[in-house]
Amino acid sequence: MSATTFEIVNEIGTRLNSSFLVIGGHAVNAYGYSRFTRDIDILIDQAHKPSWLAELGAKGFNLYHDGGAFLQLTPPPNCDPLDLMLVNATTFEKLSSGAKTVDIRGIRTCVPSLENLFVLKFHVLQQDVPHRGYKDFMDILALADCNAVDLRSDKIRELCEKFGNKKIYERLLAFKG
Repeated sequence: MSATTFEIVNEIGTRLNSSFLVIGGHAVNAYGYSRFTRDIDILIDQAHKPSWLAELGAKGFNLYHDGGAFLQLTPPPNCDPLDLMLVNATTFEKLSSGAKTVDIRGIRTCVPSLENLFVLKFHVLQQDVPHRGYKDFMDILALADCNAVDLRSDKIRELCEKFGNKKIYERLLAFKG
């Protein structure tokens, strides 16, 4: 049986001694909102990009889109697509703060804290990427509901205005009614 994408990523992270966080849909699922996701999104320190790409390439993953801070890879047979989000070391350390260890497909791995997952979602919404907006907006609403987070709280407003913008915050409040 061939290794899964999660197994490969975990193996590479261990071999490189390079921490990573699972973000995206799998992180959302880890906080109680079950939604379908096929690809695997991980966050790494951008300084480790060359090593990760070399190791992933040796495992059959091929880079098909390099957007600078966001890389997309096609998988080898029987693996899921993989996306890498790159951040600087300081940002990685901040996003790793309070990370939660979870089991995803039989692999122990880490996802950002709920607060930092909101930060990542606000950041993506702030970029106004057309195909991403609806999914990330709905993730925020669902995560708030599943985890009893008051979107009207000062903390959420501050995070949204710092990592997103006031317009996003106003949309969230309007949607909540």
